[in-house]
Amino acid sequence: MKCSQLVAGAALGLGLSLLPAGAIPVNVTMMDDMSVIAAPASQLGSFGDSTVFSWLKTDVAAFNTASGTAYPVPTANPDGSPLSKVNTTSGGSSVTVTVPSQEYVVLHWGGQGGGWAQAFYNPGAAIDYTFGAPPGGAPLVGGISFYSTYGPGGGSVPDGGASILLLGAAMGSLVLMRRK
Repeated sequence: MKCSQLVAGAALGLGLSLLPAGAIPVNVTMMDDMSVIAAPASQLGSFGDSTVFSWLKTDVAAFNTASGTAYPVPTANPDGSPLSKVNTTSGGSSVTVTVPSQEYVVLHWGGQGGGWAQAFYNPGAAIDYTFGAPPGGAPLVGGISFYSTYGPGGGSVPDGGASILLLGAAMGSLVLMRRK
């Protein structure tokens, strides 16, 4: 019986370590202290770089308060511009973005004078992720106009896969200790 517990603990630890960490970016878009799929352009006032960065910081703080998370404060270049920005003329109803590990991506859907904004955080490893237009899609919402990335603030967060592997090892050790 005790050998089977040891094998089960090791298998659980190994199985958990193989799960992808943070495989899907988290939508941190907020409106009036409520999590929403997308925010209307009126929430931002404009889509200038410093305005978008200010909106993102406010959304992350509100999301952390509402959901009990501790996502890091986003960072930008010294002038408030995003770490990277891609303007697209495709206007498509989806866009694939490489979202770096522990970074934010802000998406603008719709035309220059309006549209919708979304903010996402990637807590895991870098990922190529396809974002779709908010409900209604193009042409109601408008196609993708641009996307920007912003870095994390503060210290580093351990890699999720390594953390789960360590948790599995600790659980296996507890099984061994119980056996003795």
